[in-house]
Amino acid sequence: MVKKVYICRECQHAYPNELSHLIESNIQVYCERCGSPFIMEGIKFKPATTPYRREKKPFHKLSESKSSSLEKSIQLLNKISFIPLFIFTCISFGLIAEIAIYWDIGLLFDRIMHGFLGLFIIVYDRTRIARKVKEKKYNDIFLDAFSWGVLGCILYGLGVIILIKGVLIIIYVITDSKNEDFKTYDYGLLAKNSLNSFSAKAGFLILLFGIYRIYSDGIYLPKRGLINLDFPFDLVIPARLLIYLGFFLIAFAILLTDGSLKKETNEQTKFKIGDALKYLILGILGTIFFAAGIFILLKGVLIFFLIFGTPPETIQKIPVTEKSVYFAPAPPTPPYRKMEVPEKEVSEERAIELKDVEEKPVKAEPERLDEITAKELEKIPIKIDKEEKEKREEEFKLKLHDSLLPVKDEKDKKLVKEYFSKIFAVLSKDLRKQIIDLKISKKEKKELLEELAFLTKEEQVKYIEAIVNLYKEIPKRLIARIRKLSNVRPKHYNRILEQLKYMDYEEQIKFVRFLEENA
Repeated sequence: MVKKVYICRECQHAYPNELSHLIESNIQVYCERCGSPFIMEGIKFKPATTPYRREKKPFHKLSESKSSSLEKSIQLLNKISFIPLFIFTCISFGLIAEIAIYWDIGLLFDRIMHGFLGLFIIVYDRTRIARKVKEKKYNDIFLDAFSWGVLGCILYGLGVIILIKGVLIIIYVITDSKNEDFKTYDYGLLAKNSLNSFSAKAGFLILLFGIYRIYSDGIYLPKRGLINLDFPFDLVIPARLLIYLGFFLIAFAILLTDGSLKKETNEQTKFKIGDALKYLILGILGTIFFAAGIFILLKGVLIFFLIFGTPPETIQKIPVTEKSVYFAPAPPTPPYRKMEVPEKEVSEERAIELKDVEEKPVKAEPERLDEITAKELEKIPIKIDKEEKEKREEEFKLKLHDSLLPVKDEKDKKLVKEYFSKIFAVLSKDLRKQIIDLKISKKEKKELLEELAFLTKEEQVKYIEAIVNLYKEIPKRLIARIRKLSNVRPKHYNRILEQLKYMDYEEQIKFVRFLEENA
């Protein structure tokens, strides 16, 4: 069976097979290129049916004014939430001084435990909860403030402000307009991350509560009922104490294990049944001592329910149809002539260098840049431009005007000028040492001295610095070619050097060749 091909009348674009089937079913289609509708004589096309979409009912979020007032309340409570616990902690540590009057070890233990419990809650509230509230990262502490407020209320209800702050944070996160796209699974992940961040730390706090409870209320014996543990402990109950100690060590080990798994669990968004069982077992074992692993157990239950949810990455959203964009075909580019660039004549020396560069590409390694032997360097003559010499001599003559000379005879004037030229040629010890240290031939040093003879002291220093920098970084063959440039003065050497530092050897050759042709 021959397949029919349908062509757009406007732009001659062939419709694909998917649209061809729709055309045969008398459904209106549009050209993918120009957007014009497909028309066929004698056939009326019906519009394409679109699947019915249920209107998404918007979740009732708080208005901006109510949301801002709620956030202000959270910020205010964040500033004062620690005050009751702080006062209680200060009083508890301050009352340790009572031991000087009563000499009661039990009283000392009671005051120290109260102080440490209050201090533990204050430290977590200030270092994590308060910091996240200031940064307005409420999603990171979805359940932190609420849970720690509950623990703080154990101390005579002093954590009630933290508890209220936690309730407001939960309401704010659920009603925040930034989280309007969140599903139930997303809120579950927020709760999981929040529990994961403090489950071990809250467990250690519960351990302290348990130790204080054992001491204050005593331990239960089947035949003797509750027995108080006074210092020193009664030796009648060592076996029961060992059992309590065993439970304590098991819970302590579980909390350490939970802390070690914290980072791995925090990064997870998909879970398996093994993840839930792991935390359920750890939570059950952790609750063996005064329910220290209760938050680990809650985390395991939450992960168990998340197994049956859909992660946010795999949620299938109904695609939103957009109007097809028409891209006009680009006009054909007119033919153009290729500009014929006349080839310049290249000398034999440059041709050899070009051939070397093409055949043997040099790697950009600073250690291998300078691969020229001393014999080759001595063969390279460095010529000083005659015009520049003449200019310098003229400048020198201007400095030694005839009116300044003490003699009138021509021979005497000549002698005096030679004398002055010797004075100008005197170099300092530092400059001499720098010239001696330069690894160049004697002929080059002599020509360098001739150039320095016509410069002032400051100009001599700058000129020597430029030369030294050149010989340090750049290959000597390139330096020789740079110094041959007629229109480049020594004060420009540093600029050329800066340019060459960021090039490899091949680019350096091209750059120097460009200067030779254009400078």
